Amino acid sequence: MALRLPPHSHCRICEEITAEDEDFCSEECEREQKAKDYSQRQRGITSFVVIIFVMLGVFALSYIIG
Repeated sequence: MALRLPPHSHCRICEEITAEDEDFCSEECEREQKAKDYSQRQRGITSFVVIIFVMLGVFALSYIIG
């Protein structure tokens, strides 16, 4: 016999059961997710800047050599 649970969701961080329309079980989990999002965004920006500088360096070298 299958156990029927009421509609619910799970916390995006710790997987605790939450209300159906909530993403996090606590403010702490929400802060942790925001910190992860910020870190990931910063890493993406840093990668973009590094790629731009590498491309500018390659362009400058090709101009100097060629």
